[in-house]
Amino acid sequence: MTGNPRSGDDGLLVRRAGLAIAAQIAAAVAATLLVVGLLAYSLTIRAEHTAEERAVRQAALAARDVTDPGAGVVLIEQLPDGPVRASDDAPEDLIRLNPRALPVGRSATRIGSRDYEVFAVDHPDGRRVVGMLDVTTRRQSGERLITSLLWAGVVGVAGAALLGVLFGRRAVRPLGRALDLQRRFVADASHELRTPLAVLHTRAQLIARRLSRDAGDGDRRPADERLVEHVSQLVADTRALGEVVEDLLLSAELQGKPGAGELVDVGELAHDLVRSVRPHADERGVALRADVGGDQPLLVVGIRSSLRRALAALVDNALGHNHPGGTVTIHVRRRAHEVELAVEDDGDGLDPAQAEQLLQRFARGPQAGGRGRRFGLGLALVREVLDAHRGSLTIDGRPGLGARFTMTFPAAMHTPDRLVNHAGDE
Repeated sequence: MTGNPRSGDDGLLVRRAGLAIAAQIAAAVAATLLVVGLLAYSLTIRAEHTAEERAVRQAALAARDVTDPGAGVVLIEQLPDGPVRASDDAPEDLIRLNPRALPVGRSATRIGSRDYEVFAVDHPDGRRVVGMLDVTTRRQSGERLITSLLWAGVVGVAGAALLGVLFGRRAVRPLGRALDLQRRFVADASHELRTPLAVLHTRAQLIARRLSRDAGDGDRRPADERLVEHVSQLVADTRALGEVVEDLLLSAELQGKPGAGELVDVGELAHDLVRSVRPHADERGVALRADVGGDQPLLVVGIRSSLRRALAALVDNALGHNHPGGTVTIHVRRRAHEVELAVEDDGDGLDPAQAEQLLQRFARGPQAGGRGRRFGLGLALVREVLDAHRGSLTIDGRPGLGARFTMTFPAAMHTPDRLVNHAGDE
């Protein structure tokens, strides 16, 4: 069972919405034209056909001889002793017709290039009377009507599609603006927060250094030790907050410019995360390891902190749904032009039918309770990171048999110059 994230390209989402509106308008117009066409055909051609059937039936049933057939109807009569008579205006082809060869009742036949509505009846005196009406003109009119309706439908649907595209673009334009404003707000707010957070972090560092220097001049009291500990934590917190703000700014830039990220070795990222999270996993009694394939760097273009956060969310989810003695493994592989980053565990597992639901905010599996309070945001955040990195997520698992969450990213080319620049940035 797979759960694929929505596309991260806001422009693509807006265009798809516009095309969906155009398709719905075209479908509505096509349905309307179909109904109108059927009504037009029923009210004209079918009505004429019914009148033709009635005319030949009445003429054949009421005929005493062939001299009074009725308007447009040709009568052919075969007497009991064999002679055949026809109306005075009967075409030569009909005069040579054998009435006994036609079935009793209504039928249709083609003689030469003409189409006829036919009704044959056997009278009590032994005569067989056949009424025939030339319906060639009506048939040709019906064909022309159907052709006209088809062409009108094609032109109407094409015009409706063009109008739908136009109106669809207008309808979704506010949505595009809203998405663009949201992205700009995140970028602008993050940019404005960078400076005050940098100042706050610097001041916290200065205070920590001053306290450490003062503590080195003499004996440190317990209160001073607690103060140094709090200030050190403050430095760590301001650094983490600055990283979050920087991450938001880079994510907004990456969504607007897909190639604006840096080269990230996800194999090294997996090893780094295992080293960081292993104490927490050991505390829960779960073995955590990384399985990185190949000797070459496994590179993707993106934001290291965002990718680390997504991977950490999957690892945290796996640890939260595992049991003491279980195992969580991070697999990193290169597949053709893609890089796969998978987190596999042998814990509670999941119902494949819940895969898409688990990607929604505040959604939690049935086994989520009982191992710490979980808010159901981790997988939703993973999905957002994948959106920004043009990635996809595949979820596999079975209840009680573990689960596997696989993130797939477009692989980046190995460019030593960029790797050197990235290392220099570090």
